[in-house]
Amino acid sequence: MAVLACGGDDDGGKTDSGAASKTAADLTPDLSSKGLTITQSGKAAGSTQDQDAFTVQYAGATGPGKVLAARADINLHPTVDAATQQYGVISEALKNPPPDLFGPNATQDANDPVFQADQGRSYKTAKADSNGARVFTDVYRMDRAVAIVYVIGPDGDATDAVRKLAAQQINKKAPR
Repeated sequence: MAVLACGGDDDGGKTDSGAASKTAADLTPDLSSKGLTITQSGKAAGSTQDQDAFTVQYAGATGPGKVLAARADINLHPTVDAATQQYGVISEALKNPPPDLFGPNATQDANDPVFQADQGRSYKTAKADSNGARVFTDVYRMDRAVAIVYVIGPDGDATDAVRKLAAQQINKKAPR
């Protein structure tokens, strides 16, 4: 999965008095209870030196009906206005992802969200792969944080549980 990183400085909007105490990396969800392990993490590729952007990738179980992988891209902005602007751009862009994001000819359909954030949209690839897996994409704005959570798995409870846990944990850790 390719990295989507957008951002920049914005002086508008309110700031959090505890802003210095949190970073995007601090918002990383722990998905080990759902059988996923971190395989890679670090500053998001393509992000600027001043941008607080972090990516974490997870590997899951193999086999039919299992969540195969997940990824969280987290951007922490200095203001709610900056986060709202990035959320708007990214949530629209994910409707029609570039061909290299999920593979050639992959399209996204609107999907039911599994978590209620300040703002949120959900998508899933229109067609499952030969193993019955889809890419589920949830994009959220949680105060000053913008998070994109990708989960590769089958339709159903196991995949939805991973999606929901990731969102809950990011939201719980997000500065307010």
